[in-house]
Formats: sequence, C-alpha cells, structure tokens
Amino acid sequence: MAVGWRQRLQRLDAFNKMDSVYQDRSSAGGFLSVLVVVSIILMIFGELQDYLQYKQVQTFSIDSDMRHPLQINIAMAVAMPCALIRVDILDISGTSQNVHSAIELQPVLSKDAFGRTRGQRRINSVGEMHVHDILAEAAKKHRQQGGLPKGLERAKRIDRLEDAACYIEGSVMVGKVAGLLHVTAYGHGHGGAYVPHRMMNFTHHIDELSFGPLYPNLANPLDNTMHPAYEHFAAFSYFISVLPTVYIDPFHNVLQTNQYAANEYYRSRINNYDLETKPPGIFFEYDIESIAITVREKRDSLLSFIVRICAATSGIFATVGIGHRLISGLSRSFSGRLSNKSNSRQSTLLEIKASRLKALT
Repeated sequence: MAVGWRQRLQRLDAFNKMDSVYQDRSSAGGFLSVLVVVSIILMIFGELQDYLQYKQVQTFSIDSDMRHPLQINIAMAVAMPCALIRVDILDISGTSQNVHSAIELQPVLSKDAFGRTRGQRRINSVGEMHVHDILAEAAKKHRQQGGLPKGLERAKRIDRLEDAACYIEGSVMVGKVAGLLHVTAYGHGHGGAYVPHRMMNFTHHIDELSFGPLYPNLANPLDNTMHPAYEHFAAFSYFISVLPTVYIDPFHNVLQTNQYAANEYYRSRINNYDLETKPPGIFFEYDIESIAITVREKRDSLLSFIVRICAATSGIFATVGIGHRLISGLSRSFSGRLSNKSNSRQSTLLEIKASRLKALT
C-alpha cells in the first residue's frame, strides 16, 4: 500500500530529475553554482534584516479636541530663595492663574541643585526613539515624584539666602490654548514685596518639562538642561510648539501624549524702561498646534517575508540561468567560427600541395 502511494507521488512530481548521464559538468557551471548560493545567502540576510526592522507610518489630522484641559508638568531648580519667586500662567484669552496651589516650591541647597554631578545636555538633543521604545519607557516605573530628586535635600539654613535655591515641582491644568508660564521675582512684573536686584539670579536647571499626562521616564527636549544667568537682569524665553501625538505600537497599544520643539532666547542688560514690559525671569511661551499626528509602528507579515524570499530566489536562478545560456551560446558561436577558419586554412593548404604534386608529375 505504501509503495503504491509512493509511485503515485513520483508520477505527480512536477520537478522531473535529469539523469546524470545527460548532465554536462564544467568549471563555469561550478563557478555559477557557488555564485548562486552566495547570492541567495546574502539576499536572505538582507531580507531578514529588513523584516526585523519596524516601520513607522505617520498620519496627520485636525485636532478638534479643544474641550479637555492641558496638563503642564514642571520640575526645575532656580538659584533663588523660594520666598522671592512667583510662578504664574497667562493664556491667550487673558486669563491669569497663580499656580502656587498646584506647584510646590521647596527650598534646597544651591550647591546640590547646581553641582557638577547633575547631568546636562543641549536643548533638542533627544535621540530618535522607536514607538515600541517610547511605550516601554512610558510603562516603566516612574521616577521619584512628589519630592526632591535623588541627591537634593531641603536647605537646612534657609535664613542664609545666598546658600538657598528653590526647587519648583508639580502639574497644573490649563486651557488647551496658547499661553505663557513664567517664573519671576516679586515686584518685577507682578505685585508683592520688591526684590532687590542683587538677590535676583535666574540660573536654572530643568529636570522635567512636558505637556499632557506625566511620563517621567520619557525624555523631552528641555529635560536635564542647564541654563546659567550671567547678570541679575537676565531673562530666559523659551518658544515652545506643542504637537498632540498618538503612538501605536505593533501590538496595538496606544499612548496619547504631546511632543514639542523649543527654541531658547536669552536677554540681558534689561533697561529700567523695559522692566514692566520685559521683566527678568524665566518665560515658557507655548503654542498648541491645530494638527495632530498619529505615529503607527508596524512590521511586515511573515507571509510577505516568505513570498519575497521565494521571489528573490527564483529571480536569482532565472537571471543566472539566462546569463549562463547566453555566455555558453556566445562561446560556442565564437569557437565554431575559429574551427571553421582553421578547417578552411587546412583545406587550402591541401589543395596547394595537391596542385604542386600534379605539376611535378
């Protein structure tokens, strides 16, 4: 019974094998066989590398969701005592909001807040991340929240103002419109006790500045950046463009957040005439883009990978076979012409010798 099935399968074999008696082995054929094997291995390696890479597809749409508020997350150290600092938000509608109830100001030691051990990098130097990396970082355990970062301690002698700094940390909900978050000194641009010029120092280190839900493990353009002030009347302006973003990984996990780009402008030597309109301080001027972006990451299916492998393999065999037949035909044609020429020359010599023998006889 098994023999019958085997015979039937042999009759159904679409790839008939040629008997070795009719095979003509040559060095050129062996070289082409090695070339085919090497080409197939390289092709499979390239296709596998392309298959393992994720591809990002970006789609743009109009961001019509303006009803929900926008969350701003900030964590930064300023080289001034907390008693001299005021934090406010003013949006494009003219609504002013004092955020001291949502953002905590904690006295810290200046030498710890701006020590050499703290990391520093340039603005917008965040490397490119893949969508699955972004979602993995967002899912990790958050950095320490609700307190000072590791290495910073509360100032024990805040009465010595020259040794004290202020750590600003918290999240505040604002309208989803353009606005201005600014850190200034009392009496300069706002009410309150007048702060002497010699006490103003807006040197600051930004640990976190993000928009939307807080994912502390994600790196943003202004995170971990140091900004020294060289004069008392220094003003730092950051022009921030916020882009609503949705990330979707190959497993259909969704992360809704905001990405942004920032440009820094430093002003110094502010004249007394400009103190009301351009007071010293730190100003984050943000604008919400009306375009939302969806970044979807995907990988080609296994079936398409197998189809590409089969197509490329058959293409290599067909191309090499055509090249082999073409080269073989040209070589046979060239060798045939050479043999015809040699035969014609030999026949001519024989005719000359025969004519000479006839003449002698």
